[in-house]
Amino acid sequence: MALETTTETWIEQARELLRSLNLRENPAVTLRPVSGHNTSLLVPCLGVDDREFVLKWFVPPAEGRYYPAGVRLEDYPRRECAFYRFLESIDPQRMMLPVPRVILIDPRDPPQWILLEWIAGAVGPAEERLGADEILGLLHQLQQIPLELFLGRRDFPLNHWDVISYLNRVRLMYDPVLHVIGNRRWRSMQDFFGEALRWTDTRPQKVVHGDYTEQNILVDPDGRPFLIDFERIGIGNEDHDFAWLWIHSERSQEWKRGLVERYFGSRVGSERIRAEWGVRAALVYLALRRLRFARLASGDGDPNLPRNLALLDAALAGGSDLFPA
Repeated sequence: MALETTTETWIEQARELLRSLNLRENPAVTLRPVSGHNTSLLVPCLGVDDREFVLKWFVPPAEGRYYPAGVRLEDYPRRECAFYRFLESIDPQRMMLPVPRVILIDPRDPPQWILLEWIAGAVGPAEERLGADEILGLLHQLQQIPLELFLGRRDFPLNHWDVISYLNRVRLMYDPVLHVIGNRRWRSMQDFFGEALRWTDTRPQKVVHGDYTEQNILVDPDGRPFLIDFERIGIGNEDHDFAWLWIHSERSQEWKRGLVERYFGSRVGSERIRAEWGVRAALVYLALRRLRFARLASGDGDPNLPRNLALLDAALAGGSDLFPA
């Protein structure tokens, strides 16, 4: 079944759910229906009093699609719904972390859907709506969630985003990745993670969003940023989310250099070195993940192969090729 046909089927199933909840689609709002990692779709909708909501409907695995190594797809909705339940229990007014409020959650396991309040996005270019202050401020708020409140909760399959977890995931990619990077880079990667662990292992773990990108930060018309999409929420390397956003950003190199300088600006000495190792470890994992996906999806015809190999080599080497002086 083609992905387009599958998407149409998912949307129709979501519409049936809306009807059962006495809701209807909102024709005035158009969103990209399927998430970037093909695990959910968003349907803006209206209640009987024209109050606005958004339905997030978690989709089953799509035939012909490749997913990250070692993932359990049913854990995506479990994580997202568990995180929202967690916030409802400790931060119902969203004073700790600005995210949408929950209206309803599917009680099944794994959940099929969650209904959230609608937050209208501001109009205008991303560069005007979302700046470094909002990006770094929201990241700080996320990392301030006390881990003792976060851990040990039932039905909450947290992701782990630390150096050991990176390496464990990479080992699951061995066959397709080795074919692309060769034995020399594979050995360098293993040595790199050993050194990265030495520098980062004693740092306290933080809450990690797991997909911290500009697409998952919503800025309302009053300029307030909201964080969305918690399918990959977990704990681990405090630099993971920054590295993820930095490398996925499509803004100018000058802006990205400024963001890196802001991020490292308050870190000096060994703290700066540990942060650099944390960012580099996340980028090595990301580059290898990209190379694996392209190998499985495109074989030897990956047009982004030189770019992703360059990212891998720069992250392995560190220094001025990766970070501003």
